[in-house]
This record gives sequence, C-alpha cells and structure tokens, in this order.
Amino acid sequence: MAKYYVAEGFSLQAGPQIGILVTADVEAQDVEVDVKDEISSIDFGLNFGAGYQLASGIFFDARYNLGLTSVNDFEGDDDFSQKNSVISISLGYKF
Repeated sequence: MAKYYVAEGFSLQAGPQIGILVTADVEAQDVEVDVKDEISSIDFGLNFGAGYQLASGIFFDARYNLGLTSVNDFEGDDDFSQKNSVISISLGYKF
C-alpha cells in the first residue's frame, strides 16, 4: 500500500492485495462440507482508502478492496464469476 499525505494527518492510500486461501468450509443444515478444491487458492485485488491520524497517535482508516480475479475454481465456472469485495474500517494507536 502506498500512502500519500494530502494534509497534516490526512492520507489517501492505494495498492495491490494478494489473498491466500487457508480454509473453505460451507455449513448447511448442521452439515459442514470442505469446498477448498472448488475455490481458487490465490485472489488478487486493489485497495483504495483514506485515513486520518490525530496528534495523540490515534488513527482512523477506511478501505475498499476491489477483487480482480474470480474465486471460482471448478468445472463449468466459465459462465459463473464471483469476486471478493471488502470494506474495512480501522481504529488504532501509533506510539
């Protein structure tokens, strides 16, 4: 992520993201099924965000992740595409 300070304490952020699949379980009617073989193990995306840091060290960030690749990895997935999209909000303290 690249961070560009527009004004004192206020920044704009952008950059790539790579996601790695750790687990993929689906639970329906009290039955859990492992679907890891049907989901892509790598996911690429772009992040965009903004943040503000107070003089006390408390900071706020808001980001949006735009998924670029389909997470489907099963036979017949050519006509069916699903991409991740994530909004995240952070609150923290830098010391």
